[in-house]
Amino acid sequence: MITIYEPLYRDGQQLSEPAFLPLTIESNSLSAWREFKILVDFYRRGDHRQSTFSGIFSPKFRLKSLMAGSQFIEFVRCNRDATVCILNPYPATAYFSFNVWMHGEAFHPGLCDRAQALLDASGIGWKIADVPRHNASNLCYSNFWVGTPQFWDAYVGGVLEPIARFLEENPDDSAAIDVLESTTHYTAAPFLPFIIERLFTTFLSLNPQIQIASHQAPYEHILDYCQTDFERRIVSEMMPIVDAADLSGNFSPELVSIQRLLSGLYQSYVAEHFAHNPHPHTGNVMESPKKGAP
Repeated sequence: MITIYEPLYRDGQQLSEPAFLPLTIESNSLSAWREFKILVDFYRRGDHRQSTFSGIFSPKFRLKSLMAGSQFIEFVRCNRDATVCILNPYPATAYFSFNVWMHGEAFHPGLCDRAQALLDASGIGWKIADVPRHNASNLCYSNFWVGTPQFWDAYVGGVLEPIARFLEENPDDSAAIDVLESTTHYTAAPFLPFIIERLFTTFLSLNPQIQIASHQAPYEHILDYCQTDFERRIVSEMMPIVDAADLSGNFSPELVSIQRLLSGLYQSYVAEHFAHNPHPHTGNVMESPKKGAP
């Protein structure tokens, strides 16, 4: 059985995807955690053991993925031998960022140091500076993934649950306080959900034995997933260079440096562009963090 749930937060909220099942969120007491709390609660209840593949997708799945939920479920059905099936609605990031942390640091300055402190405090022995390349084989934003019960045990049980436990038990620790400070985004948000979002791809890249089925539609139609003309230009110019590096497995320091530069330039462009133009996924303009905000 393949089961994808859609969180319902408000009274009267309807499913946006008929192929998904409703997941009623009774308490929104830790709303700053975003999907992180939903994933951990789902795991702690043992709900991940009810299906061969389970996932929790936001109501914006179709808007971001450009496909119906039933199409993704069919993709999973055709890849039953996989341990986890993913879809990355932001394929362009593979061309202007070496990995999710380069991208994250450009868009949320200070994110890497905060993430490393959180990992250290939670007993997760990863070093963000050593995380390898992320590309079409393992890159996944927006938590668009479904996994087997064993995958949930390894990733959510082994990584997310210890982090949640640390935050619950040590709210006054500097590592906990720092990840709940606000960062620039289209709606007010702390660093935490952007850190958690990047842990998934990091986990995949540090565990190459995992069998991943990555939906390639976003890469095959990549310009349709770009949100600005500048992004399309970056992808068109960088695609042959980056694809060749991925194929050879050799990313030169010069190429990594170029990607770091492009990540910063594109963040600056995005901040200016979406300060005046509503983002297509949110309908909102960019919000800067308020001084002193949690």
